[in-house]
Amino acid sequence: MNAKRADELKEQGNECVKKDNYMEAIIHYTHAIKLDPFNHLVFSNRSLAFLKVQQYFLALDDAKQTIKLQPNWTKGYFRKGEVEFAVGHYNDAILSYNKAMVLDATDVKVRDAINRTRSAMNKERKANARLPWKFAAGGGGMGLLIVIADQYLAKEPSITYLVLQLLLVLVFATLGYVIALGYRFVMNSQKSSLLEAPIDLLSEMEGKPSGQTNPEESSQEVPESGKRHRKGGTGAARQRYKQGKT
Repeated sequence: MNAKRADELKEQGNECVKKDNYMEAIIHYTHAIKLDPFNHLVFSNRSLAFLKVQQYFLALDDAKQTIKLQPNWTKGYFRKGEVEFAVGHYNDAILSYNKAMVLDATDVKVRDAINRTRSAMNKERKANARLPWKFAAGGGGMGLLIVIADQYLAKEPSITYLVLQLLLVLVFATLGYVIALGYRFVMNSQKSSLLEAPIDLLSEMEGKPSGQTNPEESSQEVPESGKRHRKGGTGAARQRYKQGKT
């Protein structure tokens, strides 16, 4: 009965995906997973839905679960590669796509994904190589403008003065180069952070020190039934959060 209902929920989720209603699809897939937690198809579909709403960590987690449940299924590795490609982890994406190709060398979508990823890698490599020199040229140009403007103000510039102006241009060019390196480092760090786990707010709240509780609330007598209700409600909420990921 649960498996049948899970399939119905999966189909409802699929219909939502066709309509680009990804958040509703995630809800249907999550309910289906609660009824049938070993259905790799639902995890694969929810991975796609999470990817569409840019929840990259959750999308990757579902892709890994798909592979765990069905390690010989091509699409599990393809889903993983799609998430890695979306966040710019091209080397990891290539590895995932290659594993998919090992399982099914005739899959056209996987082959196209590999070509797309290699093209993106080459483009990124060239852009990263040119970036510092672009910034250096911009900094040098700014310094040169300052020197040219200063030439009109100086009556008879000496050799020493001209050398100082040349050094100024070099300083601006070097500054531009250093800024470019820092910018590239920040952009790479941001790509890495896209796959970091989201904060479990419920665990954070439950794990706070007891001294942070309201003294007036702690001094009041709470009925035993109320204690059971609060404990069960919080535990169930946390469990829903971890299972549902929404």
